[in-house]
Amino acid sequence: MIRNPALAAALALGLAAGAAPASAHHAFSMYDNAVYTKITGTVKTYKWANPHTMIDFVVKGPDGALQTWTAECSPINMIGRRGWTAESLKPGDKVDFVLHPNKSGERYGLLVSATRADGVVLKDKD
Repeated sequence: MIRNPALAAALALGLAAGAAPASAHHAFSMYDNAVYTKITGTVKTYKWANPHTMIDFVVKGPDGALQTWTAECSPINMIGRRGWTAESLKPGDKVDFVLHPNKSGERYGLLVSATRADGVVLKDKD
């Protein structure tokens, strides 16, 4: 039991301040989780890192111009348990991506799965 009220207040404030970023970070309301968008592209960058692995890939748009898309993945400790590694993808790989698209229409989505040209399916979400 803490007998110093000032110390107790400082401790409570510190714990509350530390909890706020965690809850704000895990908001996925920007994605349309009811929609599954399939996009075939070429990996530009694959960043195996926390807090989220990120994949930038290039696709040919409807007008023939190249567009860069970004797929946000789960943290490495989660996708690592699903078989992903730092070498799962590399620049130049042709991949079929399934994403929950960004509601704003930006070329950004939450990854569901990535199927490589060799047929290996890398799942993030079920």
